Amino acid sequence: MPLIVMCGYPCSGKSRRAEELKAFFEESTERKVHIVGDGSLGVEKNTVYADSQKEKNVRASLKAEVERKVNKDDIVILDSLNYIKGYRYELFCLIKHAQTPHCLVYSLTSHEESSLWNT
Repeated sequence: MPLIVMCGYPCSGKSRRAEELKAFFEESTERKVHIVGDGSLGVEKNTVYADSQKEKNVRASLKAEVERKVNKDDIVILDSLNYIKGYRYELFCLIKHAQTPHCLVYSLTSHEESSLWNT
C-alpha cells in the first residue's frame, strides 16, 4: 500500500501504530517507508489544532509532503488527525492520479480514553 492514512481522535494511538507499521514494512519488504505527520513538520499539536487557520496550513503542508513522497514503490504513512472527509477525498484524488493503492486505518478509541491519555 503506497499510502496509509491514519485517522482517529488525538492521542488515540495513531502515531504508535504508524511506527509499528513502519517497522513491520521495513522488516518484511524492500520498500522505503516514510512517515509524514505533525511530528515531521515540527509543530506543537495543541497550539495548531486550537486555531483553525493554523490547522488548515498544517493540512496543506502535510498534503504537499505526501504528494512529493508518494509513488508506486515507496510506502507513505500519513500520521495526522485526518478527520475531515473532504481532505481525505483530496488525498484519494491524489492517489488515484498517482495510480497507486491506499488504505485508511481508523484508530478506534473512545473520546474519554483519548482525553485521559492526553493528560
